[in-house]
Amino acid sequence: METYDDAAFERFCGGLVRDGFSPQPGSGQAIWTGPLRESLRPLTEATTMHVTFYQGWPLRYAHVRVDGLRTDHAANGTVCLWAEDDPAQIAGIDIEVLWSRLDEWAARAQNGFRVEDRALDAYLPFDRHSGWRAELPFNDLVKKGSNGFKTPLVAIKRGNTLLMGSPEDAEVADLLRGVFYLRNDIGQAPRNLTDVEQALTKKQGADLAQGLADRTDVGAADASGGYDFIVVGWPRHDREHDAVALLLSGAGETLRAEAMAASANDHLARQRRAGPDRELLADKTVLIAGAGSVGGHVAVTLASSGVANLRLHDEDALTTANLVRHVADKYAVGYDKAIGVLVAAKERAPWVTVTPAKYLPSNPSALAKTIEGVDLVIDCTGIFHVSAALAEVCRRTGTPLITGALYHQGALARVQRQAEGDTRIAGRPANPAYRALPPEDLAASAQGFLELGCTAPVNNAPPTSVLAVAADIAHAAIDYLTGRRERSDERIIVLRAMDPPFDRPGTLDSPASPSGGAA
Repeated sequence: METYDDAAFERFCGGLVRDGFSPQPGSGQAIWTGPLRESLRPLTEATTMHVTFYQGWPLRYAHVRVDGLRTDHAANGTVCLWAEDDPAQIAGIDIEVLWSRLDEWAARAQNGFRVEDRALDAYLPFDRHSGWRAELPFNDLVKKGSNGFKTPLVAIKRGNTLLMGSPEDAEVADLLRGVFYLRNDIGQAPRNLTDVEQALTKKQGADLAQGLADRTDVGAADASGGYDFIVVGWPRHDREHDAVALLLSGAGETLRAEAMAASANDHLARQRRAGPDRELLADKTVLIAGAGSVGGHVAVTLASSGVANLRLHDEDALTTANLVRHVADKYAVGYDKAIGVLVAAKERAPWVTVTPAKYLPSNPSALAKTIEGVDLVIDCTGIFHVSAALAEVCRRTGTPLITGALYHQGALARVQRQAEGDTRIAGRPANPAYRALPPEDLAASAQGFLELGCTAPVNNAPPTSVLAVAADIAHAAIDYLTGRRERSDERIIVLRAMDPPFDRPGTLDSPASPSGGAA
């Protein structure tokens, strides 16, 4: 048993001895057994309990387990006192703190936990757990019906996960069959198949009985001819729902149900992870010039953050060599980079509409028509004449612009915003309030390299620099699109130290205030 504080471990073990506990033989003092805590007696008929230490104690608190304990926030008798990622668990280094926390938990268990504390972990109280996981369009299923609703499901096996969906969405023939049942509040989460059967309506129960009767005796996650899995959902709190997903094996007398950890994979589940700005971004249209290594990451990040419409312009095709820094995968090689970014964005954010295109027109009038109606233009080309043309046409039309690029092979990055109240980009070189970038050393060996058929050196910025500037461009875009305008209109990021004033890694903002500057 290794700990991060041996002296504290000895004191804790001394407290266990004082309270009547003794280590289990052969456990290396990792498991101790002693008398049941007084506060737990109303919850169980057991007379003893166990204290288990994990490697790395006290960074992971000592867990209390009571055989046969059946209550919320206890999995197979192990009491959940702190979340595994809660830094407050370090307080459990003191045995009296652990006991006090356990007494508070026991009081809450007797009086009832807050329903809002529950989550999609209703599988934990179930008698048996499966090594398989379940993914299903849970929120979509809940929206389809009300109490007594049932609908068939199918699933494919992907690794150790069952990807569930509607039969009409299935694209392969080798599928597992299952069903989804929706009920009103059923109280405590079911702990066995009998509890599930008792929680169903009469029609749902009859459907389940038939699905179980049709099974042949096969193992878990094998097609049986009947129901291979079942999912039961019920209201939890504030329009949220809980669910238990059961994987079945055997048939008749050998029928066995095991609960799987479940997660939702529908649009709502993804959108919730898009962050707090998704509703503010949902009606925005952004045009991105350049779908290369920087622009691709910017596009996918904005789509994943909630932007609804993206227009991508890039005339280049994706090559295998591009994959080192690009967001697209190898299946997009040979297609336009904008197509590869479209696929990557849709895979992560299915709500986004991506319109790929090739060229940006060079003449001002056509370029002005191309950017018409967008909420923001983002220039990720790193090409002087394109950046200059966009800056001028966006100034003429009053279209907000953010432009970002890497310099000195990724040592420096610059992100500029040109919107109402900002200094126009073309006027900044003559403005002492803005720092001039050091000139590129075209003779330096690190300048880049020439590819076959390439007439200009490839910018050899590393992937870390690409990700850094892409993230900052996306931050700048969201800062503007949400109306916060908390950033200055220009930021230089020093990623690798150069000569002063760029001799320290970090960010250098222009002196202009977020709303200041001469237009």
